[in-house]
Amino acid sequence: MEPALILADEWIGLKVEVVESPNPSEVGLKGIVVDETMNTLRIKTEKSLKTVAKRGRVFRVWYKGRVLRVKGDLIAFRPEERIKRGIMLIKRAKR
Repeated sequence: MEPALILADEWIGLKVEVVESPNPSEVGLKGIVVDETMNTLRIKTEKSLKTVAKRGRVFRVWYKGRVLRVKGDLIAFRPEERIKRGIMLIKRAKR
């Protein structure tokens, strides 16, 4: 399994944790992604629903039995664009 596939996959339903952020109150925030926009992830935590910007953050993501670190800048696109771009990046990397 290629870790890079996470860039071209659906994030809704994935467990995530914010590990780096310019906003210290976001660091350590963890839960399940319930919605995604071009610039944000909506994360359902144990207590509430939080909206976190993608840019400038680093996320720990539980993906297909692995734990990965993903820079938010790499996923800061509309979900459908991110999936298309991710597939193109993976194809280029295999050449």
